[in-house]
Parts: sequence; C-alpha cells; structure tokens
Amino acid sequence: MILQAVPLTPELFEPYGQILMAKNGLPERLVWAANIDNRRPEAQGNLTFMSLEPEQYPVKVDELERHRFSHQVFVPLEGTNHLVVVCPTKNDGFPDTEKAIAFHATGGQTVNYNANVWHAPRMVLHNPGSFIMLRWDADTDADTEFVSLKQPFIVEPPGKGLY
Repeated sequence: MILQAVPLTPELFEPYGQILMAKNGLPERLVWAANIDNRRPEAQGNLTFMSLEPEQYPVKVDELERHRFSHQVFVPLEGTNHLVVVCPTKNDGFPDTEKAIAFHATGGQTVNYNANVWHAPRMVLHNPGSFIMLRWDADTDADTEFVSLKQPFIVEPPGKGLY
C-alpha cells in the first residue's frame, strides 16, 4: 500500500494524540499540554534516549506497534525530522491498515501517541537523529505489542517543497 506523507499538524493528528510545537512565538507556556496517562499501577516512567540512522523516501514500513496502557511521547533533539505513521484500531483489536496515514514531522514537533494507537516504530528522515522517549512500562509483554504487516506500507514524501 502506498501512503503519501503529509505535513504533520496538531489538527490532523488529534484522533491519535497530541503534537507539541511553538504556535505563538516566545514566550509561550502550555500547561497540561498533552496526556501522559498510566493505566497500570505497577508501571513506572521509562525515559529513554535513542539515536537512529536515517531513512530516505520512499520508506518501507512493515511493522506496527501499540502501547495499550500508556501514552508514548517522542521529543526530537537537534532538529530531527521524523516519520509518523498511524492507524486506528478495528473492533477486533488489530490495526485498520486501510485507514493508515503518514505524516512528515519537523524537528520542532513533539509527538505524543494516545494509549492504544497503532503506529510505526520511530524513524528519522534525511540525517541521523535523536529523541527522548517517555512511556509507562512494567517490563512485561503488555508494554508493547507488535504486528507484522502482510502488505508493507511504502511511504512517499510530501509534495515538493513541503519538507
């Protein structure tokens, strides 16, 4: 399945979570800017640093993941552009791949996935990049569920001049 990436906006991403980005210039402070729910009392905050090698368009996505009990926040460092691919959950609990959408995110956009949202693993675009990630984990298989896609997504870049 071919997906055409679109520029990431808070409005388009709203069904899947929150996007944190400067909107009105400085100074700006948004309190309670995103949900960071923990749905398991035994889970603890897991703050992770990650550095990744870049992907180049077209990007192949052959796996999705979700975190049923926790939101997951990715804060890009040093201007890291990144790819965000999401899809809703069907009634049977599996991803509704027919409704998948791909977003091209800039290094100034923090992504907060709602709990139980299917999404592609973190991917950086163009250059190596780093993130801070926050999720609630209990060191069990329920922390992260993975599903392999029978038909991978091929993500094409946004229209010329948009990234």
